[in-house]
Amino acid sequence: METKRFAVLGSGNGARAFCAQIAAKGYQVAMWEPLEATEDYLKLKDNPEMFLSGDINLGGKLSLVTMDISEAMEGADVILVVVPSFAHEPIFKKMIPNLQDGQHIVMVPGNFSGFRLKKMMKKMGVSKEISISGTTSMPYACRISSYNTVSIYKKKFAMKLGTSPVSQNTEVLNILNNVFKGYVNFIAAESLLEVDLDNPNYVVHPFPVLFNFGDIEKNGSTYRHYIDGITPMISEFMERMDEERLMIGKTLGLTLQDCLSQLKMYYGENQSKNIYEFVHSPESPYFDLVGQNVKGRYLTEDVPGVVLPAKLLAEKAGVKAPIADLVVETTSFVHNVDYLSKGTTLETLGIEDKNIEEIKALAL
Repeated sequence: METKRFAVLGSGNGARAFCAQIAAKGYQVAMWEPLEATEDYLKLKDNPEMFLSGDINLGGKLSLVTMDISEAMEGADVILVVVPSFAHEPIFKKMIPNLQDGQHIVMVPGNFSGFRLKKMMKKMGVSKEISISGTTSMPYACRISSYNTVSIYKKKFAMKLGTSPVSQNTEVLNILNNVFKGYVNFIAAESLLEVDLDNPNYVVHPFPVLFNFGDIEKNGSTYRHYIDGITPMISEFMERMDEERLMIGKTLGLTLQDCLSQLKMYYGENQSKNIYEFVHSPESPYFDLVGQNVKGRYLTEDVPGVVLPAKLLAEKAGVKAPIADLVVETTSFVHNVDYLSKGTTLETLGIEDKNIEEIKALAL
């Protein structure tokens, strides 16, 4: 495969992990810090190396660590946007003027960002021959352990990637599968919309926080979201939410994967019959993931950025999604934020005036 140059936009757990994965292959990779010159950033700038430890052990030297996005993107063949979905808009504003023809833009995870990026490019009057891809999730369960090391609790075995135009999906798959060879296998989704709606965080994040927020308030630093938060009954609620998600997908003409099957594809097949059994099984990556906040990203990202747009698409298709309604309304009440108006709406994605078939076509 032709050697590629990469830029990673972001500096959190996933962004740093991607930097290490790419650097270990010997490719040039630039990391862009979007926020501020933290102590970690200054250390990395002086010593630009990144490592993974735990389920994956590797690392390498970064070609650049910078707060100048134009410097990071210059000459890059592949641009990986690895940030929470609430950061997409401000980052896209800085990224769009620096786009170059032929670049592959990959959002990890997708979270409806392809629609947002297309809308913003049109609004800013930027027309470039690029591909836009999204994944269903992060390729690892991971946390930063030091400025230049990310602890990988467990890698995923396989996960979906979709691309617009869909004709370029194979090329992007080949690039990522080359970088992750022997670790994670990226498989083809039919469209960006499929990966947007197949994000398992839709199911695994909201209810374990909403039904346990008192415990999280009191014991946030030691609370384990999956192990402490998912009980047999909460698992049942999560599976009902998943059934509703699958119904939304079917209404839109998409074949989605149920959450339990996704977890088994990600982390290993076993005989678990429900989500509760899986997260407590030997294949689970979640035993050591500690720390939660009622206003953490499991709600602030996944409810307004994943659940809400799915609910709005269901309504546009003429079907009701009462569980998604409940999650959006309850999270809005707990956070004292009207996510129905301030979250990822169809207006923010530029698809409010389109019908379902036009929306599906835009995702291809």
